[in-house]
Amino acid sequence: MATMWPRLLPAAIRAESRRAAEVRVYDALAAQLGSAWTVFYSRPWLGETSTGSEIDGESDFVVAHPDYGVLFVEVKGGAITYDPAQDRWTSTDRHGIRHRIKNPIKQAADSKHALLKKAQAERSWPRGFFRFRHGVIFPDVSSVPQNAGPDGPRELFATRQDLDQLVRWIVQRLSGGNEDALGPHGVRVLEHLLARPIQLHSPLSYSSADDDAAIEILTPQQFHILNAFEDLRRVAVSGGAGTGKTVLACEDARRLSASGKRTLLTCGSVQLARHIRDVLRDSGVEIETFADLARRLGTESGVLSNSTLPRSEQLPEVVFDSLSTRPDLAYEAVVVDEAQDFTPATWVAIDALASRSEGSALHAYFDSNQRLYGELRSHFDAYTLLPIRLSRNLRNTQNIHEATQRFYRGPALVADGPLGAAVQWINSEDAELERTALDEVRRLVKTEAVLPEDIAVLAPEAGILDRLAIPLRDQVHVGLTLSTVGHFKGLERRFVILLATRSLSDIPEMAYVALSRARAHLTVAGPAEVIKWLREQ
Repeated sequence: MATMWPRLLPAAIRAESRRAAEVRVYDALAAQLGSAWTVFYSRPWLGETSTGSEIDGESDFVVAHPDYGVLFVEVKGGAITYDPAQDRWTSTDRHGIRHRIKNPIKQAADSKHALLKKAQAERSWPRGFFRFRHGVIFPDVSSVPQNAGPDGPRELFATRQDLDQLVRWIVQRLSGGNEDALGPHGVRVLEHLLARPIQLHSPLSYSSADDDAAIEILTPQQFHILNAFEDLRRVAVSGGAGTGKTVLACEDARRLSASGKRTLLTCGSVQLARHIRDVLRDSGVEIETFADLARRLGTESGVLSNSTLPRSEQLPEVVFDSLSTRPDLAYEAVVVDEAQDFTPATWVAIDALASRSEGSALHAYFDSNQRLYGELRSHFDAYTLLPIRLSRNLRNTQNIHEATQRFYRGPALVADGPLGAAVQWINSEDAELERTALDEVRRLVKTEAVLPEDIAVLAPEAGILDRLAIPLRDQVHVGLTLSTVGHFKGLERRFVILLATRSLSDIPEMAYVALSRARAHLTVAGPAEVIKWLREQ
């Protein structure tokens, strides 16, 4: 049997009535030609005219043999008519409907010349003068005239009677002349030209950019909540990871400042505070970690000397004492992000930060994961903060949301983001984890066209990150983030590579935070037992 391209005709092609004649010829060629023959069905081509304009066409069949050469075949079904007065070819189908068709002789000849030119342009095309011929098959016609014109001698055509012995007509068309044999190599070059597999890679950066764009469109939809409580002075806004608490807190602070209130936005993380400063640049909002705020207030009030560095447990007392000494240091509006991280003693100081003057505001944003943080609502009730609940995950893809939900227990969350890519889980023992991280960063940057600034590599402890900083220094220089999970709390990146060392499984809160830091694509690498724990919790 000949080598057929395609190997089998798809059912959809066999079902098309307009391709019935071509299907009949395909089956005849497959049944009659031996293994030395190669047949290409329906090969389109794009060429140029003498003036440089584009011209396209298609060869119904290209039949190749290493000794005989190459035959280009055009197939036309139905009863065929040619009207020389109008230079018009037509085909009449079994229902008596007439269809105008292109000149089949010219089509076959054009395909021959176009594909010969393309074959000769192949670097591996063999040298020589090879037999390239063309022909026409009318499988529904009993005979053709002895002479169908100067370009259509009788031997150019095969009809219904020839279908049972099609190989005889093909060999006859490829007979005569003293051309060189194409050879097996020439046939392989034709296969490369006409049946070359093509795999076009779509980098992850493209699909993730689409997912990220969808997330950015969704996020402002959450802002209507701010409109709902703009007249409420004291609120506690809760939501799980991905509900956009930090985005809302920033917009809330921006609006409070724009209304004329002296506004503070505070949090516990240095990196989160740095990020918020970038977001709220020129907004008039004062952004400080609680530790930095306490030291500054202590210095300005005289409670602390310039050389005094209070311990963390002393910070709430420093703030409270500073405000007692200098009540003017209080704010008209205080917004607290990641409020669940602050101790009860710290909350006494935070409450004091919000001026008791009429119209002052205290807005807290906290995580509603009761599995990790317990029931915090009663804690905030003590400060007369009205509860507001966020129920839509807008900042993660659905696949990332699903991974985080194994560590979440609280009010139901709906994943409204795009489906996104599946989470990538990589089994990698501790000794191999650095190499795995390097390989994954380089794959994302080089193969998937991801910008280093869109990638964060996270780990529970700093040691492995310190060791990665040297081989990844070029990527870090242009924006790649290396961070512990704890320091990255409240932050996010489009791509996150989580190095799930064994210590991650000791702290469920860390796993919850780590898995939810990626917006569009999450890769988790670690020992098999840790990966199993993360996936099956």
